[in-house]
Amino acid sequence: MVDYEISDHALEGLVLHALAGLEGVRLLEVAPRSLGEVFRRMKPVRVERSPEGLSVDLVVSVDYGVVIPELAQEVQKAVAEALYLATGEKVRAVNLTVAQVEYRKEAHA
Repeated sequence: MVDYEISDHALEGLVLHALAGLEGVRLLEVAPRSLGEVFRRMKPVRVERSPEGLSVDLVVSVDYGVVIPELAQEVQKAVAEALYLATGEKVRAVNLTVAQVEYRKEAHA
């Protein structure tokens, strides 16, 4: 049997890939306004491992006009499926925080 470990960075990449396939949602990208914000800034993707499975925390921005509860379910399903298919590990939770709603002209053109 082959022993291997998947890095946290690789798991975060799988989450990003799952989000890339969805319209109207993206990771929150806000530039820090001060040096203090740089040090206490929260990561928009965090994957934790436990014996019960993986747990994912996401902080996202959504487009104005999307139905947030429906989009949240799509994000949770896409992230859980991507991680399970790539790793074979159970995904215990995909927690989503919508931190920003953006009006994007190209989305409404």
